[in-house]
Amino acid sequence: MPSKKLPSYLTRLKEIRTNLLADVEKNFKISQSEPPEPVADITDDAARIYSNQLMTNLGEQDWEKLKQVDEALDKIRDGSYGNCANCDQPIPEARLDVVPFAKFCVECLSKIENEPHSSTNSPQNTIPGEMV
Repeated sequence: MPSKKLPSYLTRLKEIRTNLLADVEKNFKISQSEPPEPVADITDDAARIYSNQLMTNLGEQDWEKLKQVDEALDKIRDGSYGNCANCDQPIPEARLDVVPFAKFCVECLSKIENEPHSSTNSPQNTIPGEMV
């Protein structure tokens, strides 16, 4: 991507990465710091289990987003940043301004989201709201 904005994308991606790592570390510490305590009420126990599961799921989403940010940083290094992983066409700068780690152009993302059984870039490999 021969863009004057490339340094700003690099800076934003590094900031996102730093923030994600801090969030993942915080979630991990929280999940490790709560020893299971005997609970008198089953609803309290269910609420505690749900809360722990929610923290775990948020951590998994953060890890997936971190992976996508790292992929974008690798693409900046190898010169392929800003190209759609599906059609290899340039991703519009307006899209990268919103999601600097976007892997797909809007058209390809729409096709992927509408094909529930896509094998290569299935929605299972994405985070809701485009983190593809």
